Amino acid sequence: MVEFFIAWRHVVERKFQSIFSILGVGIAVTVFVVSLTISNGLNKNMINTLLTMSPHILVKSRKDAFFENYNSVIDSTKGIKEVTAVIPQINSQSILKYKGFAKGVLAKGMTAENVKKDLKLRILNGNNNISELNSVLIGEELSKEMNAKVGQEISLVSAENKEVKLIVRGIFKTGFLDYDSNLVVVPLKTMQIMSERGEVATEVGIITANPQKVDKVFEEVRANLPSKDFGAITWKKLNENLLHAVQFEKYVLIAILSLLLLVASFAVSVILNMIVREKIKDIGILKSIGYTNSNIRKIFTIEGLIIGVSGIVFSMIFSPLVLILLKELFKIYMASGRYYYLDELPLYISSGEISTIYIVTFFIVFISTIYPASRAAKMKPVEALKYE
Repeated sequence: MVEFFIAWRHVVERKFQSIFSILGVGIAVTVFVVSLTISNGLNKNMINTLLTMSPHILVKSRKDAFFENYNSVIDSTKGIKEVTAVIPQINSQSILKYKGFAKGVLAKGMTAENVKKDLKLRILNGNNNISELNSVLIGEELSKEMNAKVGQEISLVSAENKEVKLIVRGIFKTGFLDYDSNLVVVPLKTMQIMSERGEVATEVGIITANPQKVDKVFEEVRANLPSKDFGAITWKKLNENLLHAVQFEKYVLIAILSLLLLVASFAVSVILNMIVREKIKDIGILKSIGYTNSNIRKIFTIEGLIIGVSGIVFSMIFSPLVLILLKELFKIYMASGRYYYLDELPLYISSGEISTIYIVTFFIVFISTIYPASRAAKMKPVEALKYE
């Protein structure tokens, strides 16, 4: 294509300006991709840690804090395809005592089987076996605060003022500070004994295959509940304000980063305008030998797209390198003894998001070529040839 050849010559002739325009687009897109990848990774990590101890669907009694017929709720979930686990539990505000130290904590009573199979706890010391009634698992921050270690005995005082001696079987870390500093996990049977209400639960937690698509499963669970005495709620509803804040933060980040793309596209438009001014006589010659307005417009549009596509390719190569470098720098930062609540820098971006960024960039650059290309096409041959 002759138009492409001419456009390529124009870009090559102005190497300095072309390179800076390509770098402008490439750096803008790279900043967009890297920032969004880190933001997505941090948000995903936050939600994953939040869901470590929080069920995707929570079923409670409308009548009483404690209810006996929790097995009927478990039976009602059988046959629902997306349900992967059903966890009866007792949650109770309690006091933990150890060597003169006392602290208010949330005691979560669960069966040993649920803790082993369904609770994705990262055990730092000991194990997650709470099959014995005097077992307890405590968070890393809580263990540091109390200076309690695996195998040591601590006391748990329930809301009913019942005290029981427990042995620390394991120390866990969820990555969520509130859990790791204020939560203990004990056998469900132990909590039932302390409540003196028989085989009861305060809630039934339901785990689904995909927490992000919990709404459909929620409707099935709610429809199958054994009676109207039970109510259900999703983790999204429980954390609605947090999720809205995360979503708003993402929109603001995208809006700010989009300004970078607009600035880069403005630079492309300026470069093309400069080329049009320098090539006025060339445009006149092309028109005098039969080139139409459409041909001239196409030449300068192709010039802008060459710069834009080159910038996108630069970003495709450079973005992964920047992310790898940031990940390694974060490891060095952690190895230097500085404390941060992440073991590694979480990174995540979907193929849909990355494709959208590149497609939008292409269209923004294309739009930035419209004015200079139209300006070149509208020139009259005689006036262009007279230009000095």
